[in-house]
Amino acid sequence: MSDEPRAPGNACLRCGAELHSLGHTALRTGGSGGAWKLIFGELAELGEGTMNVEMLACPRCRRLELRLPERG
Repeated sequence: MSDEPRAPGNACLRCGAELHSLGHTALRTGGSGGAWKLIFGELAELGEGTMNVEMLACPRCRRLELRLPERG
């Protein structure tokens, strides 16, 4: 059992306001950037992948939260 307080549903973990969904997006994971990409080109992206997340924004404290999308 955790002692951390939990916000119900889609409430902001910081201030408790209702979060607004900004939709889903894919985040890049792994790979290389900057000078490595300049030197090695597409080879620098061999270890790269993507991770789908849902973006939620708090209108009160203006924080952005990322969550894994619900399965279904």
